[in-house]
Amino acid sequence: MESLSVQATYGQALFEAAVDGGKVDLIAEEQKEISQIFKEYPELRKLFVIPTIPAEDKKAVARNIFEGKVAPELLNFLYILIDKRRLGAWDGAVRHYEELIDQRDGVTKGVLYSVVPVEDEKLKQFEADASAAVSKAVRLENRIDKSLIGGIVIYVDGKLIDVSIRNRLEGLKQIMLGS
Repeated sequence: MESLSVQATYGQALFEAAVDGGKVDLIAEEQKEISQIFKEYPELRKLFVIPTIPAEDKKAVARNIFEGKVAPELLNFLYILIDKRRLGAWDGAVRHYEELIDQRDGVTKGVLYSVVPVEDEKLKQFEADASAAVSKAVRLENRIDKSLIGGIVIYVDGKLIDVSIRNRLEGLKQIMLGS
């Protein structure tokens, strides 16, 4: 596993190249597509990290797959990771890149827990509500928590918004027990 500082360094370098090229949002989308390809084709990703395959052969494969389909800055970034034998840093570097975009845009991240997945439209509404509550733009990640029974719990910026059935039942229990 790559260290966080290595991932942050590569993420920062990609972000700076994207800023210089005026392609921050484009590269953000394209790196998500590459990440998806790596998930769908784990053998491709594995090929890029096998130490016995020369870097030039790996870069030729990357060139054949991605050249003309992604920004040159992103393809060069992939080449650097191949040359430095750091493709294991890809996921962390991409995460750091996205964090830098959020910092630039003044966005804070939060987590919305629910029993079932929340539809995109409803998630956007929860993001708007959470943004109003913390007075800054919020992007929520939906995670499933079957222990909630129903309702939702949102954590953002150290704040908790708990409108779960479990919380309501706990409140009723406290009232009934007289505490």
